[in-house]
Amino acid sequence: MTSSPALTVELNPTKDKATDRDQEIFEQALIQHLDWFAERGRTVRFWWRDDDAVSPTPELDELIDFSERFTIPLSLAVIPKFATKALAQRLADTHTVQVLHHGWQHKNYQDKSCGEKASEFGWRRTALEMEKELLEGKEVLQDLFAERFVPLFVPPWNRIAPRAVQLLQQQGDYGLSAFTWINHFRLPHLQSHVDIIKWKKNKRFIGWNAARKRLDLQLCRRQTNASEPIGLLTHHLDHGEGCSEFLEVFFKLTSVHPAALWLSSLELLEEAKRDFSQSSGLV
Repeated sequence: MTSSPALTVELNPTKDKATDRDQEIFEQALIQHLDWFAERGRTVRFWWRDDDAVSPTPELDELIDFSERFTIPLSLAVIPKFATKALAQRLADTHTVQVLHHGWQHKNYQDKSCGEKASEFGWRRTALEMEKELLEGKEVLQDLFAERFVPLFVPPWNRIAPRAVQLLQQQGDYGLSAFTWINHFRLPHLQSHVDIIKWKKNKRFIGWNAARKRLDLQLCRRQTNASEPIGLLTHHLDHGEGCSEFLEVFFKLTSVHPAALWLSSLELLEEAKRDFSQSSGLV
């Protein structure tokens, strides 16, 4: 396989040599993967979801800057109950940012003492409660963000009960975005795959080696299923040391490589709806 020369990315002089070497290996591996697709006239499709937005912050400003500088669509999963007019005003002049529906108030209703994993739209709640919050959330986001709003539901903690999915189905135009490879629900879906944060103990960047392995897995899978977009997942309020550096490198490489194509959540949701209708025999 013929590989193009590695693109030059400025390294942070304060990092140790081991970290620099890990970053270099990451860059080389990513470029080799993308070259494989380019040599066959194929592309890998990416999309970017960032969770828990409610108001403008310096951390969010950084992501918006990345999005506009590299012309990469950013999908902000906004928590409706706490969403502010200030956030709507901040996004008003952006050209690459869309808004997704992130639960209602990001509150856990499951019982952790019983070993249950956190979920806001989980099995412990009634359909009536969840339907009320779903409709109110949709109304809030439409009023605040207008055409910037995309009807893609992002359940907090990426977990959702079947009865909540049924409520989404009743909405007609909704899709679902979580963090799994295979979605068993009868609903158009757009999944995320690569979370850059290590959540246990101290929140921090997963590291260049872990990022390389996670992308390696997804890129290998796309060799036989290139149509499925790879979802990058970030949480701007929880970014620790290393997250910004990773995003800078990752966006710099993928924004210029001919085999990498970044798409918006709106484009991909519309495609998912068409595919879902065809597979369901509705068209």
